[in-house]
Amino acid sequence: MLKQAACVGGRKKKDSGMQASRLRLLGDFSLETPFSGGPVRVGRKAQALLALAAMHGTSGAGRSQFVALLWPDHSDEDARSALRQCLHLLRRALGDAAAGLDSDGDRIVLRPSAFDVDLRRFEALAKRRDMEAMLAAANLYRGDFLQSLDVGNEFEHWAGAERERLRDLAQGLLVRMSECAEGAAACDATVQLAHRLLASDPVHEGCYRALMRLHARAGLRGKALQLWDECRTVLRRELGVAPSAQTFALVDELRAGAGGAARAEPPASGGPIVSPARSAEDTAVVDLLLRGWQFFTLMTAESMVKARESYEAAVALAPGNAEAIAKVGWTHWIDSLSGWVADPSESFEKAHECASRAIACSPGLMLPHALMGKVLLWRMEHEAALEQLHMAVELGPQAAYAHFHLGDAAMWCGRLDESLAHVGRALALDPNDHGMFLTIRGYALWLAGRHHDAQAAFTSAITRNPAYLWPHNGMTAVHYELGDLRSARDAVVTACSLNRRISLSFVRDVLPFRVPEHRARLLAACEAAGMRAQEVPMGEAAG
Repeated sequence: MLKQAACVGGRKKKDSGMQASRLRLLGDFSLETPFSGGPVRVGRKAQALLALAAMHGTSGAGRSQFVALLWPDHSDEDARSALRQCLHLLRRALGDAAAGLDSDGDRIVLRPSAFDVDLRRFEALAKRRDMEAMLAAANLYRGDFLQSLDVGNEFEHWAGAERERLRDLAQGLLVRMSECAEGAAACDATVQLAHRLLASDPVHEGCYRALMRLHARAGLRGKALQLWDECRTVLRRELGVAPSAQTFALVDELRAGAGGAARAEPPASGGPIVSPARSAEDTAVVDLLLRGWQFFTLMTAESMVKARESYEAAVALAPGNAEAIAKVGWTHWIDSLSGWVADPSESFEKAHECASRAIACSPGLMLPHALMGKVLLWRMEHEAALEQLHMAVELGPQAAYAHFHLGDAAMWCGRLDESLAHVGRALALDPNDHGMFLTIRGYALWLAGRHHDAQAAFTSAITRNPAYLWPHNGMTAVHYELGDLRSARDAVVTACSLNRRISLSFVRDVLPFRVPEHRARLLAACEAAGMRAQEVPMGEAAG
């Protein structure tokens, strides 16, 4: 023993300038020495011993810590004997490189000059801000700390904590790189780092956000939005949750930068939600959906035609894209209610066909079920409609418009408390409502007899969107029941000017009230306010 110690001590002086052994702890364990000519094979406990010593730097770790983590079920005497045996076998495997492993006394130390440890360099480089250092750090992060090593629960608890610490450091590095990477090499390194992190933690939103920012900076907003859909799908499948508000805010920013005003949640009549991209063709589909949404939100007869053309072009490129099919259906549904087509019933049936096709293509998406629910509601199939819309909320629990559509249906069905709850949830998720959420709140409050609260909701909705028909129609009922017939008549005139279909026959035969008393109240108000008896034929002025 004394002879060995002297020999080791002699090597310390002799080998001070010798090339270091390479120890790789990020990803799969790897060890090479200047004398080995290739990887050195050591047992799992020896790998863990080297990792534990390396993580404690120049101070090393006490033998009691090795014993507690590697042989927790042994007696103290047996555990220390096992540690001595492990060290003996490790020195034999290292050969002449064993000079870098100091185990005299109570502490075990890997000399920094004798071992080049990847995580030591990674930790130092990942904290720097210059791109050269960040690229070097990204290349060092081959994967999680000791990602394939299993030596028992006690060691795994310690390694798991270190793994999370190093992963957090890598994710911070990724964010910084995504914000300033320039050139093909830097961008490729950033993407590769993101995918290595996602391989070990596929539900980490920070990685998706970093990739989205990187693609957006490169002008590839379509690709960025495809990554958004992948993120949302993975979170829903693996955790049953929606993305965080931070991720939604980034998507809003990206869509605004693309020239659109859409929010990250599906809009009232279904915004552009795209399936994970697999080819350049899918990128074209994303662009068509975004372009269609820009037209859709204008809510005019002409813009709806252009929106449908974009959505139909997307379907032509991707016949199985459920979102594109559903969006075509939404344009037909809007046409049928807005009086922009000669035969509203034909458009209504087209909307139903699109909803059925979209659900058949992808039954696990919110948007097609929301469309089907609206179609069934206006067919007076109330229970079936509620079933579809409850399903839409289950598929998109953080989607403001999923709650809005369910709140809308609950109002028409007379379930006023449920309606107000879901509309309130929609407003909490998307306070930038353009009047639709507040309109349904107004109707539910009016039906509940809360006239002044309803009036405030309708007023706010009209302020946000004066061209939206339904709050004017609701205001007719509120003014009438409050005894203000003149204001009720003014509201009717405005409502009728906005939609040729608005008429007593429309209120009596088309609006999907489930409770006869509710329909009778609105009909009485509209009749007293002077609403026309029949809808205006196509081509004639609606006013």
